[in-house]
Amino acid sequence: MSDSENLFPFIRPANPVTLEPEATITCWSVHRATFDDGDVSDHLVGFIYGKSGRVTSAIKSFDGDLRKITTLSGRLYTLIGAPGYSEDANYVWQNWKLKCRVLEDLDVSDLYVHQINNLLN
Repeated sequence: MSDSENLFPFIRPANPVTLEPEATITCWSVHRATFDDGDVSDHLVGFIYGKSGRVTSAIKSFDGDLRKITTLSGRLYTLIGAPGYSEDANYVWQNWKLKCRVLEDLDVSDLYVHQINNLLN
């Protein structure tokens, strides 16, 4: 799936990783997407302050200690706060799922929170 394609007229693609190698994300959640070709991947969904809602490329790695996620694009996201909801991010996510032919969407945020909490306890 190409994340660089313009999904819909009101959704702008993220800046190239070379221009924005890192981002801080709030009101975040992680969704496990199953595509019509059988591929399965986790994607970070949330709000980037000063920008808009965002759906990331597939998650490549997660560091619960630092609360950082690296995506296949190479961008590094810092998770702020607990998982949450952003209307703007949800709008992007719902449209992204249609464009990318997602058949199943499972919220797996708790799996990531569990890794963060294990480090704190």
